[in-house]
Amino acid sequence: MKSLLLYTFLVSLTTHLSANAISTNQTFAVRDGTQFRNTSLDAYEGKILVIMLMTPWCPSCQSNASAVGDGVIDFFHATNRGVLRGKNNQGIEIDSILLSTEPASNWDSTNSSFASKNAYEQWGLDADAARANPRALLGFYRGGFPNGVNSSNLYDWGDDRRRVVVLNMVKNSPTHAFRQIIINQNEFDSGDAAGAQSAINEIAAAPVTMTFVQWSSTYAFPSGMAGALHDPDQDGRNNMLEFFHGTHPLHATGNTGGTSFVRDGNQWKFVYRMAKNISGHSMELRSSTDLVNWSPLPSSLPQTSTAHSQVDEVSVTLPSSSSEARYYQLVVRIAP
Repeated sequence: MKSLLLYTFLVSLTTHLSANAISTNQTFAVRDGTQFRNTSLDAYEGKILVIMLMTPWCPSCQSNASAVGDGVIDFFHATNRGVLRGKNNQGIEIDSILLSTEPASNWDSTNSSFASKNAYEQWGLDADAARANPRALLGFYRGGFPNGVNSSNLYDWGDDRRRVVVLNMVKNSPTHAFRQIIINQNEFDSGDAAGAQSAINEIAAAPVTMTFVQWSSTYAFPSGMAGALHDPDQDGRNNMLEFFHGTHPLHATGNTGGTSFVRDGNQWKFVYRMAKNISGHSMELRSSTDLVNWSPLPSSLPQTSTAHSQVDEVSVTLPSSSSEARYYQLVVRIAP
């Protein structure tokens, strides 16, 4: 009689959120004086955030966290960076946090001294301020809690207890999405430093926007002609429209038309130019059949945008209409 011996293996697959994925707004606790307070990722809006998740009693975890301190934090905070000290090459401030995956209070002194020694700007807990709900961040960036993993038992995590996560917290960055994961890596060492520095330096700041008041202050308007409804160059376009279309308010000649109609097969398109990087304004496209009653056009109308050096040219496909006359209007408003 032959017998067949079957072996069953339980394989734990370690997954993680990849770089370029978008993080949700995770919460955790940071040390505030002698107490902890709950906070979230969004508290670091406008910055690049470096989070080191480590187990304080683990020597290799300390080694990896030190490598992040040396290769990332110390690098960007070096005095020889001058005005870019504490910032990436694009001028974005970098914040760093050391979060302990052990929420017990007997590790606080170790966490505090290690964070200070390795130049982390803050330290805290991968838990809430009541030391509950441990390892939520580690679980999230690892890719969730797989079946059989107990978040309260760090031994169930195997070697995944020293993870560095770098996030872009700059809204409207032209290179990266808000809360985009730049780095999500377990066991960071010195050989990873150059790549991390390069990835962080690629994050660009949001364009500097200009309000109407700031825009108007850059021109030498004739006395009493700097208001939104004034037209000092008498080209039929008031200052508010010159601001919106990116045209010169004092030069009537050479200004490209702000709006136009274009025939494309059997469809008409409304085309307008809008200056780049302006703020404090709103716009609305409207239509009318009698020049008295106006209705906003649906925001779902197909449109395309072509970028130029100073303006974007937007083309909106107009809805089909009956043979009756129809008028269109671009309404621009600015904040008071």
